[in-house]
Formats: sequence, C-alpha cells, structure tokens
Amino acid sequence: MPEPEETIEITGRSVRLYRSSPDGAAAIDRQVSLRDFLLEIAASTPQRFLQQVPLLPPGARWAIVRGPALVIAVEHPPQVRWVGWSEKALDTPGSYRHTNLAFPYTIYLLLFHRGSFEEMRLYYRNAPLSSEEDALSMPNLWNISASESPLAKCRVCLRGRPPFDDLTVCGQAQTAIEFFWSAGFNLDIESNCFRRAAALDGRIATLDSWEIATAADPLFPLGVQWQETGLSLRKAGEHLLDWRGAVRPLDDASDLADLLYRLNDVT
Repeated sequence: MPEPEETIEITGRSVRLYRSSPDGAAAIDRQVSLRDFLLEIAASTPQRFLQQVPLLPPGARWAIVRGPALVIAVEHPPQVRWVGWSEKALDTPGSYRHTNLAFPYTIYLLLFHRGSFEEMRLYYRNAPLSSEEDALSMPNLWNISASESPLAKCRVCLRGRPPFDDLTVCGQAQTAIEFFWSAGFNLDIESNCFRRAAALDGRIATLDSWEIATAADPLFPLGVQWQETGLSLRKAGEHLLDWRGAVRPLDDASDLADLLYRLNDVT
C-alpha cells in the first residue's frame, strides 16, 4: 500500500496538514497556528555557523557541516610508524616498548563544535578514498574502542591530552592526530581493536609478529582482510554529528509535517 500523501496548506494564521486516504481523498489531519509553526521551524533549522569551511589540515579529503558542527576526514597513506606500547593501563607505572609497525591507509574523522575539537574516530582502508560512499574498516590498535555501539565504534581514546582550543581547526586536527601517535598505546580500553583483530591474520596476531611482518614487507597491511565496520565515510560522519546532537536540516514536506505533530492541534 502506498504511503499517504501529505499536503501542507497555509491560510491566514493557520497551517493545515492534509493526508490522503486509500480512496485518494484528502482530509485534514492536523491544524496549528502559523506563529507556532514558524517558531518550530526556526528552532529546527540550524543557524549556519560556518560561512565557509576553515583551512583544513594536510591529508584532509572530505568535510561535512551541520549547523555549528564540523566533521573532517583526514587520510594518511600506508606507512611504517615508530610507536610505543605497554601491557599496562595508563594509570599503572610501566615502561613503553618502541617498535616499527606498518599500517594501511588510515582514516581519521575529527569532530568540531563551534571551532573546538571534541572527538576522533579512526578507521583503516586498503585503498585511498574515492567517494563518500567508500566503506571503512576496523583498525587493530589498542587505544581504540571495539564496541559495537554505532556511536562508540572505533572511538579513539585521547585521555591526558593537553588543551589546544586556542589553535585553529587545522592546528587542532594536526595536534590531536600527533598526540594520538606520540602518547603510546596501552590497555586503557579493555575491549580494544587490537584484541578484536588479532585472529584476522597471523601477521598481526601479536606485537612480535606484526613487527616481523613489517620488516619483511612494509606494505603487507594492504593484503590483510580487515573487518568491515558496516559504515561508509558519509555514514560514519553523520553518526558523529548525531552523537553531537546536531540538528538535521529540513529536506522535504514530510520533515515539515513532523513538526506539526510537536504542536498543539487547534481544530
């Protein structure tokens, strides 16, 4: 059965919502005052905080804006990184072991609100981004959540980071990424992506095997079948905006019709 058609009529100081019946006839479903309707539209339409996208950091491939919220996608090519790792939690004393480890394409999603950095997600890919519909894969790093929750999956732990709100958006993005790699990895997150990915490929099963595989072939991560997140770049960005509570734009008549149900019916 087709969905009923919705028609909004504005007459004088009244707004009426008509819905079609199975026989094609339209009947008034709801009537509200024009003043209340316009106030609800104003409350549901985000003010455009960004007149233009700010200067983006090196490696930025994509950005999405919703009102005062901004998500930037940064892509780093395959490379070998010098990283530190400890088998202890952050609050537990212990030394960090440093080693060279190879990585595939790394995608960072950084969330900003009114120009201030708030959150970061990290994903893998075996090829560079070419579309906002490209799929993202889970990483295999310790300080990243392996939770199945859509709003927590691949969330980067940046505990202990210094404040850097006085920097530009570009500067904050670069500083957040640099802090992530320089702070060292540990067992701060019990359900982490390293443990989850260990069974995918023998070359990343342990830190030692990862180190040996890196020395043998720095590009070996491009041959690993990383676990898919079920998210495209666009969907992951929208999830971050949803997490921030950014208001969705009004796109069509059905969105306006939804607003009518938030108001008192005056019929």
